[in-house]
Amino acid sequence: MKRKLLPVFLSFALLANGSMTAFAADSSVDTVTESDAQTTVSEDQGNPEETTQEEVSEDETVPADESNAITDFETAYKAYTFGANVSGPDAISADKNTVAVLDVRSSANYDISHLEGSFSTPVFNEDGSIIQTSEDATAKDFTETVTNNANFQNKELYLLCNSGARGARAAAVLLQRAGYDTSRIHTITGGATGLEVRYAFLGTNNAVTGAEAVAAVDSNDVVIVDVRTKENFANGHLKNSLSLPVFYLNEEGKQVVAETNQDPYAKTFAKYVQDNPSTFSGKKVYVLCNSGQRGARAATALLADNGVDKNTIYTITGGAGDETVQSAFVTVDGYKFVSGTDAIAAAKDGSAYIIDVRSSKAQTKTGTLKGSISQSLFDDNNKLDTAEAEALEKAFMEKIPQKITEDKPIYIICNSGARGAQKATLLLGKLGYNTSAKEDGKVYTIENGAKGLELLYAMSGTDGNAVDGKTAVAAVGKDDVIILDVRATGNYGSGHLKGSMSTPVFNANGVAKTTDDQLSKDFTKYVTDNKATLEKKELYLLCNSGASGARAATALLKSAGYDLAKVHTITDGAKDADVKAAAIYVSDTHVINKMADTKNYLILDVRSTASYTKGHLKGSLSLPLFDKDNKLPDDLAKAFTEYVTAHKADFEEKTIYVLCNSGARGAAKATQLLKEAGITNVFTIENGAKSEVIQKHFVTDPVADPDTKKDNNGKDNNKNQNNGKTTTAATTKTGDTAPIAALAVAMLAALGAIIAFGKKKIVK
Repeated sequence: MKRKLLPVFLSFALLANGSMTAFAADSSVDTVTESDAQTTVSEDQGNPEETTQEEVSEDETVPADESNAITDFETAYKAYTFGANVSGPDAISADKNTVAVLDVRSSANYDISHLEGSFSTPVFNEDGSIIQTSEDATAKDFTETVTNNANFQNKELYLLCNSGARGARAAAVLLQRAGYDTSRIHTITGGATGLEVRYAFLGTNNAVTGAEAVAAVDSNDVVIVDVRTKENFANGHLKNSLSLPVFYLNEEGKQVVAETNQDPYAKTFAKYVQDNPSTFSGKKVYVLCNSGQRGARAATALLADNGVDKNTIYTITGGAGDETVQSAFVTVDGYKFVSGTDAIAAAKDGSAYIIDVRSSKAQTKTGTLKGSISQSLFDDNNKLDTAEAEALEKAFMEKIPQKITEDKPIYIICNSGARGAQKATLLLGKLGYNTSAKEDGKVYTIENGAKGLELLYAMSGTDGNAVDGKTAVAAVGKDDVIILDVRATGNYGSGHLKGSMSTPVFNANGVAKTTDDQLSKDFTKYVTDNKATLEKKELYLLCNSGASGARAATALLKSAGYDLAKVHTITDGAKDADVKAAAIYVSDTHVINKMADTKNYLILDVRSTASYTKGHLKGSLSLPLFDKDNKLPDDLAKAFTEYVTAHKADFEEKTIYVLCNSGARGAAKATQLLKEAGITNVFTIENGAKSEVIQKHFVTDPVADPDTKKDNNGKDNNKNQNNGKTTTAATTKTGDTAPIAALAVAMLAALGAIIAFGKKKIVK
């Protein structure tokens, strides 16, 4: 106990002084099935972060003394500080002179596949179970292998287990017991579920050039798998290619790749391959990703893990960035295309004929493009092969020559830019019109047809029913108005009008183009599910500039059955000066994402000190404006202003996010005081501490200054209020140092705690 006295004493002193925060490490424990499981690994997916020391309660399991057997690896793991996790790619490319990769999966799994140069040091038994104690035979074998092993001494140790969780933690504890420096022990994130690791297991790197891939688009012996996002595929792809994305857009609209075989997109990919073996059997598989790297490696691993011969899988070098590949891209295989925007312009100036071949029912529902020729080929059940459709075809052949009398291009509107347009093109060819796909051809398909949102908007007949920014801001909070913010989630999160709803039709690739885009589907689902409430109100649409986003949303609302007389576009959108000035609310998720960037962002907590002590965001600065009775007294406001003035440099170059009880009174008061002090880059966290997202990220650092705590508990308020010490431990982040008196109190408290706790131990 004597040798542990000093660390314990310092831990208590630091905690009491607000300089150290305790975190709860991941303690979940799942059952692992050890096989060469490629797509399903049940081991806990969490990867514990480094934690600081905290006290263990008397009824919690405590790690045994070092002389005793380890019976609880999870608890023992928390007792030490290990090196930071490493990614699969970093582990694969690591210099083997300075790094040793220890594969702790079962010997059977190692024999099936492993990283080149790695060492088999299992903590999993051959039946798939993990060691339970350090006395298990497998644990003893592990310890014997690593003890005084020259291959591992003085190297960074990278641990590879099934999924980067329990196996790595057990091995790390045994290594620590064997005398290894814990700071040199690292877990490979995702373990053997990581797709980069799984690709490395294969030991393959087959490739074809872009020219070879383009030459194979019509081959029966080749299947081209396009693993880019659905949006990228829709914008252009190789003819006859198959869309199986491993890339997708996250909640912020950023493009990311599936990293493990447990990712939902990876699972969808794997299921398709499993369900369609004949698609790949006996063929070469060419994989097209953005640049011929990460996506191709991930897809190759998934293909091989799900039954495709690894020797038949090839990466298209350069991916979609290859010039030959780009030049061969089509949006729909075959035919000539024109955009909906160009078709709308042509209808206005009469430079082309527009033929709408959709059913009369569909045309009635969506409206028609002014100046277009209505000549249906679909019956009312959207079929082309019925008796009714045959009559429509006959009418088309008779009437089109009477309606098209000039030598102008012909643009065809159908439901989606496919079947109807293809049939119409065939019929026009029979009538003698030039349907060649070459430059002299006169017949074009309007891409995406009536699924195209620009075209749908033009057919809706509305002019947007515009309202200016001032009117929109004045409508905030009104019972009869709802503001739908259709910008990207990230834009909404970083600043929006109070109470507005985030219903994005934008992401990193721009605005939704068709009703089939995932953004459109999500928007339509929301407005459909909430139609009973929304359709009774005036809907104000806020997009980036009052243009394409508002038109897309209007078209989707029309398709969902809304009365467009009640749908309004906010002129100039988020660029409007009045809207800009009022868009001071940020989302909870946005704040959490920015929480670690203390260089550019400051979270200012204005709740009472008592509330802050119960729970707050890590790194936030406590400058209370509320007292214990939830009031906003003048003396706290005065102290707030004095602190901001004295530490103005800490505020001026940062974006300030104000957290109060509910995102109302306290935030408004703080914003006012900050602006009076010359700090203008201030935003309110909408819903404040009522937000469940915010609450989930609360920590409970102790208050650094006892005087401040007295203030908000209503004691010695006047005596201590204006001493400039109104902050918690976060004060250190703005240059303050906790008072020496407080530190002395903390040290005395720590000493008393040590005496009281006797033989109790401190763990992380």
